Amino acid sequence: MDRGHRNWPAALALGASILGCVRQSAEPPSPIPTAAGIPSHNLDVCAVEDYDDEVDYFPDKASFRHATQLSVEYLRHYKIARIETRGMGEEFEFVLVQRGTPLPVTRRDAMVLWVPLTRFSLGTYRYGRATELLGVIDRLVGFGNHTHASVPAILEMFESGKLEKNMNLEAIAERGTEAHFEWYFPASLSRSATYRRLGIPGVPMAEHLEPTPLARAEWVKFFALFFNKERVANAAFDRIEEAYRGALRELSDVASKPNVLAGGPEKGGWSQYGGQNLGARMIEDAGGNYLGADNPSGEPGARVPFEAALLNARRADVWIVGPGFSFGNVEGRTIDDPRFGFVPAVQAGRVFVGHAGYPDGINPWWDHALVEPHLELLDLMTILHPGQHENHELRFYRRLESRTR
Repeated sequence: MDRGHRNWPAALALGASILGCVRQSAEPPSPIPTAAGIPSHNLDVCAVEDYDDEVDYFPDKASFRHATQLSVEYLRHYKIARIETRGMGEEFEFVLVQRGTPLPVTRRDAMVLWVPLTRFSLGTYRYGRATELLGVIDRLVGFGNHTHASVPAILEMFESGKLEKNMNLEAIAERGTEAHFEWYFPASLSRSATYRRLGIPGVPMAEHLEPTPLARAEWVKFFALFFNKERVANAAFDRIEEAYRGALRELSDVASKPNVLAGGPEKGGWSQYGGQNLGARMIEDAGGNYLGADNPSGEPGARVPFEAALLNARRADVWIVGPGFSFGNVEGRTIDDPRFGFVPAVQAGRVFVGHAGYPDGINPWWDHALVEPHLELLDLMTILHPGQHENHELRFYRRLESRTR
């Protein structure tokens, strides 16, 4: 067995026996178990043993009803997944070929990958919990910045040495990753040349460009395509969607909406959710009146003049510094800054930061928010309407307390 697959876990062999697979001796590109006959579900740990061009090898299929950037087309033994980035004008096509079947003719610019993946890496931290949910943690060989990991099984991999801390792309390439899932940003700023040099198939994940929390969460289905885990992802997303909608129904009798200020001072201006950003949408969904809703940007860190933010601050009942804040000493920039003593939220002690482990602990939002938006929504509902959710313990947010008083 080649070095790229010598650590294929025992759990895979167990799963293979359940599926009726037999170990095959050599089939490029990866020697994994094989399955014969017509599959009753997607082969998420197996290659095909006796290919038949009349067989549909993907009986479990995904579709997207919220995500605005995703599509997938199934063609028996391969599937074509596409990303069309919202507002950026870039398109990406991935041809995902069932192992043990022929390579199809593809577009020159399409990325061709064998599925299910047996080794993958994460450069975007939002997929830690998704990796656990799909049951593919044992295939993870690289995880960017380890300080953003909060999933216990991934933390254990760091502690045991199965994952290296602070892995760079060169180290990830050395581990033979078959796909590296990376945070998307425009091509002019991308590391595509580095990926090509190292032979790493890079998959840009653009869920942060989606306009709603459920659209963002539905990217778990896209992620699942690379592992043939559509059945698991479909069931998980259905539960997520129902939980989110259930939380929304609790707000049906809310009489008033508190005014919400978001973000904070940064580099002479003010960084806040753009009015079209999903952070703004989540505040609205939680029963808040977002004071930056008139900003046309979809960015999580839209820059506005400091003076304009101060005008909004005069009406702020609640001040939320989001999970992705980039300035340190949050207290010193908010509740302990004398310039903001006039803000009603500061006077009432209703300033919150989206980092449960702040300042020294892990921020679980990075790992969990993608697939658990209903829990983030409940956090915000508790913050905005505390009388209705007295028993909910905040999962991602925490109230800021003064360091000087």
